[in-house]
Amino acid sequence: MITPNPWRGDAAPAQNGQSALSPGAIILLVLAALMVAFGFARLPDTLLAIGVLLIGVFLAIVARVCQARDQHLALCRLLGESARQRMR
Repeated sequence: MITPNPWRGDAAPAQNGQSALSPGAIILLVLAALMVAFGFARLPDTLLAIGVLLIGVFLAIVARVCQARDQHLALCRLLGESARQRMR
């Protein structure tokens, strides 16, 4: 029997109508992206390789922030379910 993946499900924004990130987090990520773009544009030619590497690191951090939100919601849901089962 195939069991559902507990890291997916209700935590997906399309299923419960919630945004993936809070408005404050979205604003901070947009500001960070603007600063990264501005910093990359100001790099001299000799440092462009390091700039590309750092943009990759920035994108990885942003992806991890989004992934952590989904995992946090799934964990809260599972903890709530187990607490309800213990209360019975």
